[in-house]
Amino acid sequence: MKMNPWTLSVLLLLAGPLGADPDWHVEYPDSFCVVEGSTATIPCSFTHPAGLRVQRVVWCPNHEICHGTTPNVYDSSKVRADSRFLYLGDLVGNCTLKIIKTVKRDAATYRFRFKTNAGGFTGPRGVRVRVTDGEDVKVRSSITDNVVKEGGQVTLTCTSACSFHQLDVHWYRNGHVLSETGPALHLSSLTNDNTGNYTCSLDSGGQNTSAPWSLLVLVAEGKPESGSDWLLPVSVVSVLLAVFLLLLAGLVFAKRRHAQKKASEVIQKQEVDCKQEAEGASEEVNYSTVHFKPSSSRSAPGPEHEIVYSEVVR
Repeated sequence: MKMNPWTLSVLLLLAGPLGADPDWHVEYPDSFCVVEGSTATIPCSFTHPAGLRVQRVVWCPNHEICHGTTPNVYDSSKVRADSRFLYLGDLVGNCTLKIIKTVKRDAATYRFRFKTNAGGFTGPRGVRVRVTDGEDVKVRSSITDNVVKEGGQVTLTCTSACSFHQLDVHWYRNGHVLSETGPALHLSSLTNDNTGNYTCSLDSGGQNTSAPWSLLVLVAEGKPESGSDWLLPVSVVSVLLAVFLLLLAGLVFAKRRHAQKKASEVIQKQEVDCKQEAEGASEEVNYSTVHFKPSSSRSAPGPEHEIVYSEVVR
């Protein structure tokens, strides 16, 4: 059976150097679609016989070989400034490619080729990427109800008309961006802080954003909400302050009563002293003047000379 020389060369390029063992291999994911304007990641891995060193890696669209001057989207031997195709792999075994802000013309079948110091190899299957408009981006939940008890968990998934498990998905709660990224958002050990409206976007600009999905976390009965935890210490401080003010008021009142009692005792003592002084003054003896009755001139001495005393009056 004769074989076309071009076909033979293609097979040799795909299979690697003559005499190569099965270690020549490139692993792609299943074909998937990408939403226009979003960022997609094509995971990829490769192997080669031990002892060889990779010198060059290439990604190309819609070509079976990716060899020579074949148009490519990435070539490690060339410097590509401001490219939307970002190589996340290395020269060891990782050949992951990232497509930033996809456009309709990015739809293609992409293949990876690596060249070693003993030959090169191209993954023949490739990965087919479709680009869609991305309508009907939605948030789906692992629970049927939007109400979850505190301590529970829920997984939110961002979906659209096609599967995009390799897309960069951005998550928001009440319009604020979350640190988590990826198609699935896992929320566990839920608290009241997790309550809110969740949305997902397929691009950082928020052009392809889902409708909000509301989550309500019920706080356990008898336990204050996390947003009101500050009420407990404030209440304790308020009670202590009230007790302190009551004690202070009681102390001031006691001092005032003591001062009033002392003043009353002083006044009573003064009144007693004044009364005693008045009674002492009334006991003094009053003597009247002694009047002598003059005798008649030249009267003879004797009994007829009487001395008249006035009655002593007390």
